[in-house]
Amino acid sequence: MGLIHGVMFSFGMAFSEPFAVLPVFMNAFTKSKLLIGLMISIIKSGSALPQLLVARKMQGLARSKPILIKALWIRWLAWGLLALVTFVWGSGDPVFVVIAFVIFLTIFSIGGGIAAIPYFNMIAHAIPAERRGKFWGTKQFLGGLFAIAAGYLVKLILSSERMEFPQNYSMLFFVTFAVLAISYTGLSLFREHEFVPQNGKKSPLFRQIKTHLRNYPPLGYGVMANILSYSLFLSLPFFVLYAKEKLSFPASWIGYFVSAQMAGAIFSNLFWSKISDKLGSATVIRGAVFMAFLAVATALVANSFWNYLLVFVFVGFFMDGAAIGFSNYFLEIGTAELRPLFISISGTLKFPVYFFPLIGGLVVDNFGYRVLFFANLVLIASGFALTFLLCEPRRGDKECEITYELTDI
Repeated sequence: MGLIHGVMFSFGMAFSEPFAVLPVFMNAFTKSKLLIGLMISIIKSGSALPQLLVARKMQGLARSKPILIKALWIRWLAWGLLALVTFVWGSGDPVFVVIAFVIFLTIFSIGGGIAAIPYFNMIAHAIPAERRGKFWGTKQFLGGLFAIAAGYLVKLILSSERMEFPQNYSMLFFVTFAVLAISYTGLSLFREHEFVPQNGKKSPLFRQIKTHLRNYPPLGYGVMANILSYSLFLSLPFFVLYAKEKLSFPASWIGYFVSAQMAGAIFSNLFWSKISDKLGSATVIRGAVFMAFLAVATALVANSFWNYLLVFVFVGFFMDGAAIGFSNYFLEIGTAELRPLFISISGTLKFPVYFFPLIGGLVVDNFGYRVLFFANLVLIASGFALTFLLCEPRRGDKECEITYELTDI
């Protein structure tokens, strides 16, 4: 059930890829890169908002699946409404479409933040640590294969003479809506392993967060490395626009870029999952962040279509490697009781990442694409250096152990 969900989710979302398809869709309504970045930031940032509250609610609960189910199907409904609005009002009322676009995808994003904590908690209870790398890798490998096919279909839909703008994009959104129904059905049928929580009074949430961040360095280092590595989001929404405006590639070639990203993700999973299970999550994180550096560096020097495809191949390497590495890292540090809280802390403090597209758009509008890419390289390099401070839970590093009394929090 976990694989059905993950594979179909990757397939469905490839038709509406947030950093390839959506920026070009929004570019039809506004030429301002700042506004495009702002809209993407608003859409993505919603996932960070509810995570601490969800983790707080889950403390003391034996089952978290009911929370997950509600969030999933609200997310699904948001995509259907977006497809409908784009199809009916896309040509006649663009302002309404943009407003609806932001509202529905913000709902989708917030639903993802609510679902993330119970989802990771359910996976952690069902799959042992030494098998999770294989699970994530298999999920993303198969999902990548489907997403490559989706990239080709995106090209066909966007270049079709039978569908003009915005009907072609409404078709992409509707396909996402339909495929997500299969994905969410799979996760809805996931059999949850009940967890017997520790009894005791819950202390104030922010007191818990402050104590853990101050006394447990692996958590703080992990959060900072996560933020700096995902500074790739500064440039990611603008890779496609740079190719379209500066390198004069046709908009229909978005499908090739989506397929290249998925191909990179697939190939990377041949070794990310093995590295995770054998060497640990910190090693995967280092490799993934290096791939993010290569993606931006390649965008700076690429001067042909084939060279530029490598940008998205490296993005695929990074996205899957970072997903496997950071997911396992935050699942393995600390204790089982603290797992939902640590996941929510990492997700909530990652909040600045979702505004990187806004900052990136501001930089592009005022200084151009190349200044943005150079600045991004510095931030990613800083994140790469920080990854060497991460302890390795699988190796039994003493730095990963909690040495302070949890009963005092």
